[in-house]
Amino acid sequence: MWCPFRRKVALLAIIAVSLLTVTANAAQFGTRDEAVAMVKRVQEKFKREGAQATFAAINAQARQFHDRDLYVYVLNFDCVIQAHAAQKALVGKSLYDFRDQDGVYPARNTVEIAQSKGRGWTDYRWTNPKTNQVEAKSTYVERLGDNYAVGVGIYKDEQVNQNTVSIISGSPGSDTTYLQVAYDLASVLSDENLRLLPVVGMGGPQNIRDVRNLRGIDLGLTQISILNNFRRSNETLGVTDDKIVYISRLFSLETHVVARVGFTSLRQLEGQKVNLDEIGSGTNYSMRDVFKRLGINIVEVSLPQTLALEKLRNGEIAATVLVAGKPTLSMSRLRASDGYVFLPVPFTPALNNDFVPAELTHDDYPDMIAPGQRIPTIGDGAVIIAYNWPTNTERYRRLEAFINVFFPRIDELQKPPHHPKWREVNLNSTIEGWTKLEAAQNWLNANVGLEMAEQRDRFERFLRSAKVNWMLSKEELFQEFLRWDKDNPR
Repeated sequence: MWCPFRRKVALLAIIAVSLLTVTANAAQFGTRDEAVAMVKRVQEKFKREGAQATFAAINAQARQFHDRDLYVYVLNFDCVIQAHAAQKALVGKSLYDFRDQDGVYPARNTVEIAQSKGRGWTDYRWTNPKTNQVEAKSTYVERLGDNYAVGVGIYKDEQVNQNTVSIISGSPGSDTTYLQVAYDLASVLSDENLRLLPVVGMGGPQNIRDVRNLRGIDLGLTQISILNNFRRSNETLGVTDDKIVYISRLFSLETHVVARVGFTSLRQLEGQKVNLDEIGSGTNYSMRDVFKRLGINIVEVSLPQTLALEKLRNGEIAATVLVAGKPTLSMSRLRASDGYVFLPVPFTPALNNDFVPAELTHDDYPDMIAPGQRIPTIGDGAVIIAYNWPTNTERYRRLEAFINVFFPRIDELQKPPHHPKWREVNLNSTIEGWTKLEAAQNWLNANVGLEMAEQRDRFERFLRSAKVNWMLSKEELFQEFLRWDKDNPR
């Protein structure tokens, strides 16, 4: 069935094409604040030197009145141009009857705002002097003296490009956790000041490379185990790379191993055909490593989950594996009555550095797991990463803008209809051995008590330790944390 979310996934793939127009070298354009400031400069000169000197300076295109795509124009209350910093030829002409492509009367609206309100914004379409194209414009207007209106506008199409932040997510051929997370971010955070552009990716490993090397990619979703493996691989080759930083640790991604009835343990998969998802996916990368660490030699198959489940049903493969945030769409469709079982994944010291204990329960998959039954497994960590841009660059400013919108709205993301995994997110969480982007840490320092942040961080470290007994009640788990905190001084 072509479900609504599948439509969204297809749309994301189309949207990704538009990303090619957004590059690291995008031109600089004026902002709303700069437009307002330019109007104020006109007011100051008008008060000091009068109308004639002010209009002459504007018509001479003095830098203070014409900067990039920002420029001043002045109308009298009959809609006649008195000064224009971009098109001097318009001076003396009446724009009273001029209508733009949408039927709007820009001059009349400018005068109306100046006379009735004193100041405000008006929208219309006008030629952009930088592109020579007619574009959507938003202009700030103020009354100037007793007889004039002054305006400075920004071109909204350029603002979209300037304030766009891209995030590369997951592949629709695997599972949709990353895609839905990216879509949630876009739907909650995007407004006229920030547009988040989700991009369909190839999986966790390629997402790291794309954030590191692909022009136009600002953010990426990947797994902590993959990040750690990349760093270890670089160190083995003698490469030190500090270009990847993280914005926030997100939530746990649980390992789902689905087998045919008759299999009861992971060890029984020795020598069997096991699907590890598509090559390049996060599941494929991390689970190949997990089986190797556990000393289980499988015959690896690399298929999308839909096709793998069909081959599992037909007996062509013994199991399929997916690392994704529970409950996942593909796993939620399974039924134990159809001959499927979840296999437990043991948490051993060999997995300690990159994974944490986790579990699958009846509440997660009621058609696969009996009430009261728990399937132990392992969890990876989802994380938002970014390129470590210098703080004085435009790309860093975009990341900072994203953080200043994302962090304050985490509560909204944690409510339905957004992915339930958002409820696990703790912005104070840290990732051992990795650096948090300076803008993210600055926001936390300014908005969250340091003592609380440190305590939450220690609790996260406790949860990631190998000594946690996940069968304890919440109160018992809290008491375990207090004992751990005492035995592990700061």
